[in-house]
Amino acid sequence: MQLKSLSLSIITALTLIGCGGGGGGSSASDYQGTDAGSTEENKDFQQWHYFELDGGYAVNEALELVHQLMTLDKSNIYVQDDSAEIDNDYLITQDGVYQDFGPQNSKYGYLAGTGSFNNLTFIQKPYSPVGSSGLVFTTSYKKIDLNGKNALATLEARDQWEIANNPNVIFDPIRQTYYNKVKNLNFPAGSSCLQDTVRTNNQEHLYAYTSNNDKASFARYEQQYAQNDPSIFKKTYKDTIAYLYSNSSTPLSTGPGQDYGAAEYKGNYYGATRYLKGVEYSLADYIQRQKDLIDESLTEAERKLAIEEIDTLNNQCSWYNDTAAKFIQAHMKP
Repeated sequence: MQLKSLSLSIITALTLIGCGGGGGGSSASDYQGTDAGSTEENKDFQQWHYFELDGGYAVNEALELVHQLMTLDKSNIYVQDDSAEIDNDYLITQDGVYQDFGPQNSKYGYLAGTGSFNNLTFIQKPYSPVGSSGLVFTTSYKKIDLNGKNALATLEARDQWEIANNPNVIFDPIRQTYYNKVKNLNFPAGSSCLQDTVRTNNQEHLYAYTSNNDKASFARYEQQYAQNDPSIFKKTYKDTIAYLYSNSSTPLSTGPGQDYGAAEYKGNYYGATRYLKGVEYSLADYIQRQKDLIDESLTEAERKLAIEEIDTLNNQCSWYNDTAAKFIQAHMKP
């Protein structure tokens, strides 16, 4: 979910709150917003929809359309999610502890903090279960008019490009069947979306998440550190000890999200990723890194096509307005 991804879309789409499972069971009438789908139209109350196609790559792996609704109501941020299981991960700074979800509002879903959304700039102060304050995320968006544009290109840009440009492309059977059904669908008039272009934070923090064998992973990293493994370093945050692997011999020189490992917070164990203060994500930088990975042995013509495919990432959306969301719910379900 790197490109869209609200825990990490709100926090890291708004890059969306801890995707704990699929959302394929929602109906076209679920999460009906108020069509306040423009930052210029309504600054006090706004609703935006997030969608992601998940799974469908392996045998017997279901393909699901994950759907979440973000509501901004008088500076309170809420997220509604129909996943069977919700991950409620932590963001931990030197002096604060924050979490994806707070108390549940009967109308709008889980509280995700406070903030504002003006002039295509979203500012979020995440929810804290212990009353911490100080951590702030700022995301800049580009608004895209989707009238008449291919719907699949906003969800799976590179796959849609392959479908349109490579007649011999073959996907896994479940995905292939789905793509055959939706590949020619275009959005109706009034559809628009927001694309996150740059996401920043004002404090270094640790993202602590539940994964498999977290306690064993913590013990392994701790042992490597004790044995003076130069790639492992120890870092402390509020009530938290983390052992992290760095791709650099100098941990402080690494970029955002490059240090990962395991953490212990109040007797519980988590997978962990460290984010430095500053830019967490830039769409332009991500696209450039993809281009830098192009095989140098390609011919000039092949290289041109590879660049064209990567550039389709500029078509992907993070958040959709009501008109686009209703179209996706009515026509794009697996």
